[in-house]
Amino acid sequence: MTWFPTYGKYSRVAVFLHDGNQWSAYAFAYQKPSWQTLAQTTLSGKNPRQIPPQLLEFAETNKVRRVRIVLTQCVQKLDNVDIPYDAAPEELQTIIALAFSQTTGQEFGTIRVASAFADTFQMGGTNETLYAAGFELSQLELYEKLCQSAGLRFDGCGVLEMAAWATSSRLHDESRFLFLKRDTGFYAVGATEQLPMMTSGITLATPPDERGRETERETSRGTERLQGIARRINTQKSIPLQVWYSSGMDEKRLQELQAIIDPETPVSFTDLSEIAEEIAREIAATPEPNVPAGGGAVAGLPEKEKSPYYAGTLMFFIALFFALFFVAVTYCKLQANLNNINNKIAEWDKLRAERKKLNDKLAAIDTQRNKNEKIIQLLSRKNPLPAALVPLLTELNENMPVYTRLTEIEQIGDEELLLTGYTLYQDGFLQLRPKLNRKMNEYQTLVEQKTLEKIPDSNEQKFVLRVYPSE
Repeated sequence: MTWFPTYGKYSRVAVFLHDGNQWSAYAFAYQKPSWQTLAQTTLSGKNPRQIPPQLLEFAETNKVRRVRIVLTQCVQKLDNVDIPYDAAPEELQTIIALAFSQTTGQEFGTIRVASAFADTFQMGGTNETLYAAGFELSQLELYEKLCQSAGLRFDGCGVLEMAAWATSSRLHDESRFLFLKRDTGFYAVGATEQLPMMTSGITLATPPDERGRETERETSRGTERLQGIARRINTQKSIPLQVWYSSGMDEKRLQELQAIIDPETPVSFTDLSEIAEEIAREIAATPEPNVPAGGGAVAGLPEKEKSPYYAGTLMFFIALFFALFFVAVTYCKLQANLNNINNKIAEWDKLRAERKKLNDKLAAIDTQRNKNEKIIQLLSRKNPLPAALVPLLTELNENMPVYTRLTEIEQIGDEELLLTGYTLYQDGFLQLRPKLNRKMNEYQTLVEQKTLEKIPDSNEQKFVLRVYPSE
């Protein structure tokens, strides 16, 4: 075993992880070349703003001197943050916190930021993009006070979503990642030949009220949200998907999510309690707070100012001079960086607007070209329409029920048709298909009802009929 100093970056560390429902605590010791688990425990509790005394006792029992806390936060993407390569940790924290405040609207100076470069997540991101989450300075100060009362040093707070994302990337190469909390989630997919790495937040369905009831409006909204999540997830259905969810996750929500994932997608569901130790190890392995450090990044408190207790009068004025000089230089540098950031933001906004205009124009051209190609294909064929179309239209003209209308006829392939329409008279519509089939049998053609569904907030029903050869 390799020995390390008691308070150094390799000293024993406790990681307290809160996933929204419970605390998971781990004590780690560094044994070259990795961090080993000394002990672990769990504790129920939905309040992450107070450290339970039992966890502080756990740290003392295992002779831990440092504490890091992992909480769920909203992860933000920061583009084009100009970070000097030789900046000190506190200077880095200032630059990133300023960019974070401009993005989120949170007041600068009241937050501390944990951040990571996109390329550290091994999904094809670049070091020009940062992922970050903010913690209230007042909350960090409260954690420090609680830790100091137990004789422990508070290192800072890490972000559960980022640590879980980094852990998933390390354990499951070339997989997408979806992290689920009670009402929200975080989704990340790696870069492909056509698309860059992308991340987004998702909103789950509104849960039932205290008596288990759910209004029709909430049900409709929940369905729309699930459909939106399905479109996002199934866009790259061939890429394996890792779904990690916090403890106490509603089983119904997991079933709903599982139902919307394309069957072709290799998917794995993992309870966070099964992988929490690896996530905590990611936080423990981060050597220094307040700097971009991968998924295990930690936001700590500002450095304490050191007062010269025994300096003489001359040393006092020299120190004061250098302090003022440092403040002036730092202010000028930060002001220059701020101006540079604002200029880059303005230039980026112009480029995005121009790119959007060009993309819209290109999409319109592609749409028109596709229409023209379809028209050319139809005109180049001797018989562009199915032989059964005219008899079908004649029969519809003679037997169409009242309060029923046909809105669209779509040709699929050479001989298949899809008829879409709306009806207020269901009984009459249900008598239509047998009549059509009796007539269309003469043309070796069948009429099949694909859908008949109620339209929300309307008395009409939408129907789709499929017409295809019987042979």
